Amino acid sequence: MNKKCKQKSTLLALMVGLTLSSLNFTAATADEDPTFDLDQVVVTATKTEKKVKEVPVAVEIITREEMDKKNIKRVDDALKNITGVYVQQGKGIMGGASTDKIVMRGFGSQKQVLVMIDGQPINEGYNGGVSLANIPTDNIDRIEVIKGPASALYGSNAMGGVINIITQDKAKQETIIRSGIGGQGTNSQSVYTSGSAGNFDYFITAQRTSADGYVTNPGNPAQGDNGMKRELLDGKLVYHVDDHSKISLSGGSNNFKYFYKGITDRGESNEDSWTLSYENKLNSTSSLKLSYGEKKVDYWYVSSGSYTANPSKTTQGEVQYDFKLRDKDSLTVGYSYRTEQANSFAKAANIGGKTETDSFYLQDEHKVNDSTMLYLGGRYDNWRFYDGYTTVNSKGTTNQIPESKENSFNPKVGVVHKVNDKLTLRSSIGTAFRAPNEYELAKDWVNGSTIYKCNPGLQPEKSTNYELGFDYQADKTLLAKMSIFHSNVTDAIGLKSTKSGATTVKQYINSDKVRINGLEFGLTKQLSDAWSSFVNYTYTDAKIVKSAIAPEDIGEQLADVPKHMFNIGVNYSAGRWQGSLTGNYQSNSNEPGKQGQKGYGTNESHFIVDTKVSYKMTKDTSISLSVDNLFDKKYYVYYLAAPRTAYLELTHKF
Repeated sequence: MNKKCKQKSTLLALMVGLTLSSLNFTAATADEDPTFDLDQVVVTATKTEKKVKEVPVAVEIITREEMDKKNIKRVDDALKNITGVYVQQGKGIMGGASTDKIVMRGFGSQKQVLVMIDGQPINEGYNGGVSLANIPTDNIDRIEVIKGPASALYGSNAMGGVINIITQDKAKQETIIRSGIGGQGTNSQSVYTSGSAGNFDYFITAQRTSADGYVTNPGNPAQGDNGMKRELLDGKLVYHVDDHSKISLSGGSNNFKYFYKGITDRGESNEDSWTLSYENKLNSTSSLKLSYGEKKVDYWYVSSGSYTANPSKTTQGEVQYDFKLRDKDSLTVGYSYRTEQANSFAKAANIGGKTETDSFYLQDEHKVNDSTMLYLGGRYDNWRFYDGYTTVNSKGTTNQIPESKENSFNPKVGVVHKVNDKLTLRSSIGTAFRAPNEYELAKDWVNGSTIYKCNPGLQPEKSTNYELGFDYQADKTLLAKMSIFHSNVTDAIGLKSTKSGATTVKQYINSDKVRINGLEFGLTKQLSDAWSSFVNYTYTDAKIVKSAIAPEDIGEQLADVPKHMFNIGVNYSAGRWQGSLTGNYQSNSNEPGKQGQKGYGTNESHFIVDTKVSYKMTKDTSISLSVDNLFDKKYYVYYLAAPRTAYLELTHKF
């Protein structure tokens, strides 16, 4: 065993020992508020305010305090340590919708995970992607992660789960300035300010980050370092009409550019979004929520000298009414309307199309008795694709794509049973779906000798899902969670290949059936006033059980879904010092038939360690040092993953 391996083994043994030995450790401050507790309030699980122990689904909450303790520079960094979630980061700090994605509960595509900011979906209309790196972190109050299919409340894109990034709405009179430098030529500055003026609260963030990057494809060294520049401006204004109602206007604009030092390949993305919302607690038994938002993405790139632009625009409006019906029933009814418009302009062909979705949902929270809650609900989505076209530039002809319509009803039943003050059981059964996007419905393009064909006749992907789990709070310092889940996926969309001489034609079709079985287990423990720890494990068996695309893949693990994930870590906070040390393991998640392959284009198994240490020099000034990939592990997540990267940051509040 070489020196580096010995260091890794020693560190892992230390982390495991600290966590597991904590089970017999009694905290010195038993009368203080709990650090890990099931009384935290979530709004995403049921679209209403509920305590974690009262909802029928697996929920994780990442608080502002947790984000400050750990090495959190981007939203997806905050998600890396929770069960059931695989964060695939292709190019380290650079980020981007085309290189990073979140995989949940065996659903191996970003378009199958709904991402929202304050309840407003932000998945792009073109291909369902999300660039989490473009979301500022200073104004985040908490992140709520709902694991498992949630189409009964949220419709399409929520097959794997929901991530709701909730921003602050009660301002502190403060300004925070950050400045940092680090490896890969990283340079970052940001200003965040919040305050109040009469009934108004305001929050403003401005941030600029650049990095020279590193060689992401060693097989082609001529490309050189793969770097980036990012600038963003984000704001939120909240008007408190009275103690029971408020109006919020939020919006942001960001510009992201990437480039290679040695070649002309490059790209740029400009995102602009805004949301207007109104909330009113009408009385003690009813409330009303209204929202409307818009997101525009102008994205272009140059690859091998060819220019492609993929602009898109999405809008969504929603109305939700909550009210009590007798003493034992609380009802939620709602309607949403969403439109998507996307185009792609390239040398070979231009494509485009629009979708619109009308949705109605209903949920009843029924109190069976003091220990048991029953949740009954469902959502009806009526989806339409229209105005689709493909223009073949070499011929100058335009082909109109036929209009298509689909509807989907997705019910869900959930039960929460409080066994005693420490143990809560939960279970649910329901269905979910994902409607095909414009990329799958309308995009034809050519890459060398391969022709990629769209399919306007695609049907939505569907799944039936079952879950059983428990939350056990032994005391105020120890919390254990476990979930067992099963999903049957039908009409999964994939690319079918056919050969015609030297040409390969790949077209999207509904073909695969997938069976997903999984287990999640997590343990968090407050060791003392200063120390806390966590350990968790996720097993996901996502097997292809039927395929007209590639029968040889039957029985193989689904691409981009690690079968095993393991996270462990410790946090420290006392006096002027604060720090964290975390380890993350993912087994390989290669395409079927390529499980043993390594190198560029594959997703290799890896265990990496990250750490951060902060020191408060004065009441308002602190300095921190973080190190990603502490042991400089070399592995590929399609691209070569980022090497060991240190980052030094100075923060001042006034």
